[in-house]
Amino acid sequence: MKKLLLLLAFFGTVQSAKLPRQGIQGQVFWLSGNQMPEPGKNVSPQQGVLREVLIYGAATLRDVEQRDQFYQSVKTELVTTISTKSDGTFKVRLPEGQYSVFTKEANGLFANVVDKNGCVSCITVTPKHFSWISLTVDYEAVY
Repeated sequence: MKKLLLLLAFFGTVQSAKLPRQGIQGQVFWLSGNQMPEPGKNVSPQQGVLREVLIYGAATLRDVEQRDQFYQSVKTELVTTISTKSDGTFKVRLPEGQYSVFTKEANGLFANVVDKNGCVSCITVTPKHFSWISLTVDYEAVY
Protein backbone atom coordinates (compact mmCIF):
# COMPACT_ATOMS: atom_id res chain seq x y z
CA MET A 1 0.00 0.00 0.00
CA LYS A 2 2.84 2.41 0.85
CA LYS A 3 4.50 1.67 -2.50
CA LEU A 4 1.26 2.47 -4.32
CA LEU A 5 0.92 5.80 -2.50
CA LEU A 6 4.54 6.69 -3.24
CA LEU A 7 4.05 5.79 -6.88
CA LEU A 8 0.91 7.94 -7.14
CA ALA A 9 2.64 10.85 -5.41
CA PHE A 10 5.60 10.55 -7.81
CA PHE A 11 3.42 10.58 -10.93
CA GLY A 12 1.39 13.49 -9.57
CA THR A 13 4.63 15.47 -9.12
CA VAL A 14 5.82 14.56 -12.62
CA GLN A 15 2.50 15.64 -14.17
CA SER A 16 2.48 19.02 -12.41
CA ALA A 17 6.09 19.62 -13.47
CA LYS A 18 5.02 19.30 -17.13
CA LEU A 19 2.56 22.19 -16.91
CA PRO A 20 3.95 25.36 -18.47
CA ARG A 21 4.95 28.12 -16.07
CA GLN A 22 3.40 30.74 -18.31
CA GLY A 23 -0.03 31.77 -19.40
CA ILE A 24 -2.60 34.51 -18.94
CA GLN A 25 -3.63 36.33 -15.81
CA GLY A 26 -6.00 39.22 -15.57
CA GLN A 27 -9.08 40.83 -14.16
CA VAL A 28 -12.61 41.30 -15.46
CA PHE A 29 -14.37 44.58 -14.64
CA TRP A 30 -18.02 45.62 -14.96
CA LEU A 31 -18.88 49.14 -16.09
CA SER A 32 -22.40 50.45 -16.71
CA GLY A 33 -24.40 53.67 -16.78
CA ASN A 34 -23.49 57.17 -17.89
CA GLN A 35 -19.72 57.54 -18.20
CA MET A 36 -19.83 61.02 -19.76
CA PRO A 37 -17.60 63.53 -17.93
CA GLU A 38 -19.45 66.32 -16.15
CA PRO A 39 -18.26 69.09 -13.84
CA GLY A 40 -18.39 67.92 -10.24
CA LYS A 41 -19.19 64.34 -11.17
CA ASN A 42 -17.20 61.71 -9.31
CA VAL A 43 -16.15 58.77 -11.45
CA SER A 44 -16.88 55.50 -9.71
CA PRO A 45 -14.05 52.97 -9.80
CA GLN A 46 -14.44 49.86 -11.90
CA GLN A 47 -15.63 46.81 -9.99
CA GLY A 48 -14.18 43.35 -10.43
CA VAL A 49 -16.89 40.87 -11.35
CA LEU A 50 -17.52 37.12 -11.44
CA ARG A 51 -17.50 35.87 -15.01
CA GLU A 52 -16.75 32.81 -17.06
CA VAL A 53 -13.74 33.54 -19.29
CA LEU A 54 -13.36 31.61 -22.54
CA ILE A 55 -9.95 31.42 -24.19
CA TYR A 56 -9.76 30.53 -27.88
CA GLY A 57 -6.95 30.27 -30.35
CA ALA A 58 -6.41 33.73 -31.86
CA ALA A 59 -9.55 34.75 -33.75
CA THR A 60 -9.83 37.52 -36.33
CA LEU A 61 -13.03 39.21 -37.41
CA ARG A 62 -13.27 36.61 -40.20
CA ASP A 63 -13.38 33.85 -37.56
CA VAL A 64 -16.35 35.17 -35.57
CA GLU A 65 -20.05 35.72 -36.02
CA GLN A 66 -21.21 38.90 -34.32
CA ARG A 67 -24.73 40.11 -33.53
CA ASP A 68 -25.01 43.57 -31.95
CA GLN A 69 -22.28 43.81 -29.29
CA PHE A 70 -21.95 40.06 -28.78
CA TYR A 71 -20.16 37.25 -30.55
CA GLN A 72 -22.40 34.27 -31.28
CA SER A 73 -19.70 31.89 -32.48
CA VAL A 74 -15.93 31.65 -32.74
CA LYS A 75 -14.45 29.36 -35.40
CA THR A 76 -11.05 28.87 -33.75
CA GLU A 77 -10.42 26.16 -31.16
CA LEU A 78 -11.74 26.67 -27.62
CA VAL A 79 -8.58 26.17 -25.55
CA THR A 80 -10.01 26.48 -22.04
CA THR A 81 -12.70 28.01 -19.88
CA ILE A 82 -12.06 29.45 -16.42
CA SER A 83 -14.17 31.25 -13.83
CA THR A 84 -12.94 34.42 -12.19
CA LYS A 85 -12.74 34.90 -8.45
CA SER A 86 -15.27 37.26 -6.86
CA ASP A 87 -12.95 40.24 -7.48
CA GLY A 88 -12.74 39.37 -11.19
CA THR A 89 -9.20 37.99 -11.11
CA PHE A 90 -8.10 34.84 -12.91
CA LYS A 91 -4.92 33.01 -13.86
CA VAL A 92 -4.49 30.11 -16.26
CA ARG A 93 -1.42 28.25 -17.50
CA LEU A 94 -1.13 27.98 -21.27
CA PRO A 95 1.49 27.05 -23.86
CA GLU A 96 3.20 29.80 -25.86
CA GLY A 97 0.98 31.29 -28.52
CA GLN A 98 -1.64 33.86 -29.34
CA TYR A 99 -5.14 33.69 -27.89
CA SER A 100 -8.47 35.52 -27.98
CA VAL A 101 -10.17 36.10 -24.64
CA PHE A 102 -13.95 36.53 -24.20
CA THR A 103 -16.37 36.72 -21.30
CA LYS A 104 -19.60 34.75 -21.34
CA GLU A 105 -22.69 36.95 -21.12
CA ALA A 106 -26.41 36.19 -21.34
CA ASN A 107 -26.55 37.36 -25.00
CA GLY A 108 -23.33 35.70 -26.18
CA LEU A 109 -19.60 36.17 -25.85
CA PHE A 110 -18.23 39.65 -25.18
CA ALA A 111 -14.97 41.32 -26.16
CA ASN A 112 -14.58 44.99 -26.99
CA VAL A 113 -11.05 45.21 -28.37
CA VAL A 114 -9.88 44.47 -31.91
CA ASP A 115 -6.26 45.11 -32.85
CA LYS A 116 -4.95 46.62 -36.11
CA ASN A 117 -4.80 43.13 -37.68
CA GLY A 118 -8.43 42.40 -36.88
CA CYS A 119 -7.60 40.02 -34.01
CA VAL A 120 -10.36 40.06 -31.38
CA SER A 121 -9.21 40.58 -27.77
CA CYS A 122 -5.81 39.05 -28.54
CA ILE A 123 -3.03 38.34 -26.10
CA THR A 124 0.31 36.63 -26.64
CA VAL A 125 1.78 34.13 -24.17
CA THR A 126 5.58 34.05 -24.14
CA PRO A 127 7.86 31.54 -22.39
CA LYS A 128 8.08 31.75 -18.59
CA HIS A 129 5.77 34.78 -18.41
CA PHE A 130 2.15 35.35 -17.40
CA SER A 131 0.70 37.95 -19.78
CA TRP A 132 -1.72 40.42 -18.17
CA ILE A 133 -5.11 41.28 -19.64
CA SER A 134 -7.74 43.64 -18.30
CA LEU A 135 -11.25 42.99 -19.64
CA THR A 136 -13.88 45.70 -19.19
CA VAL A 137 -17.42 44.43 -19.75
CA ASP A 138 -19.10 47.70 -20.68
CA TYR A 139 -21.97 46.92 -23.03
CA GLU A 140 -24.37 48.69 -20.61
CA ALA A 141 -22.19 51.81 -20.35
CA VAL A 142 -22.81 55.08 -22.21
CA TYR A 143 -19.82 57.21 -23.23
